[in-house]
Amino acid sequence: MRSSRMSSAHEELTAFRKTHAARAHIMTGHVWDVISSGSGERTIVLLPAAGGSAESQFQLISAFEPHMRVLSIGCPATLTTVHQAVEAIEALLDDYTVSTCVLLGQSLGGIFAQAFAMTFFDRIDGLVLANVADYSLRRGAIVRAILASAHRLPKSAVVSLMSARLHRLLKGHPDRDFWLAYFTGDELRRLGSQGIANRGACVGDSIAHWSSSSTPSEKYRGPTLILESDNDTGFTAGERRAFRASYPQARVCTFHGAGHLSSITRCDEFVAEVVGFMERSQSPMPR
Repeated sequence: MRSSRMSSAHEELTAFRKTHAARAHIMTGHVWDVISSGSGERTIVLLPAAGGSAESQFQLISAFEPHMRVLSIGCPATLTTVHQAVEAIEALLDDYTVSTCVLLGQSLGGIFAQAFAMTFFDRIDGLVLANVADYSLRRGAIVRAILASAHRLPKSAVVSLMSARLHRLLKGHPDRDFWLAYFTGDELRRLGSQGIANRGACVGDSIAHWSSSSTPSEKYRGPTLILESDNDTGFTAGERRAFRASYPQARVCTFHGAGHLSSITRCDEFVAEVVGFMERSQSPMPR
């Protein structure tokens, strides 16, 4: 039987939209959408997977906002470099008067989060990296090529490919149909085929300028939480193992039997781990 939370995602989103409006900001020549909510001394900043919208984090926003201030930053479809993301995140934190925060990045958002923490470590109280690792050169080239081909495909083909992947990632999830419709509808309309191709450019840029092989000594060394899944098909076991080793100070939580979308498929556990991490990291480590 479905739980009440898992069976009402559509109702949750409808209610969320009535009380949470995204604001548009032009930063680094791109339009960023931001949802600000909650209150408190501590702020968590969410950077969604796949360069998703601020709204795509609605379940996490709803879970975190009773306890803290929440800033969800959606990624523009036009973005092509990690540096553009880093600059924009800094400017957005200034706009929302966030001096320091815990930064939570998932997948591509995790790539941006790492780069920001490496550049502006003094603005980070803690780093949460979910379902992300550093691509090997060979695998990164393959992923980039696949994403880059999206702009040459008809929309129907892109939708079919996305649907097939989401079906696998959300297998057994009681709200799979809702998320399939959301990602292939609302999110794909926002992103477009060219936007998917631009994600490939971001992946290529991250490998060239921000990966462990290119900057081996510059990883963030403050409080870090790595959330990974043992069935994650987004990264290989070897890539995940090397990623963990690059953050020796990190607490690592592995969701067993989960895949690449752990914030959806293991939402309650995901939230509990992040809240617990924030409680433990009240006093940032010396930098």
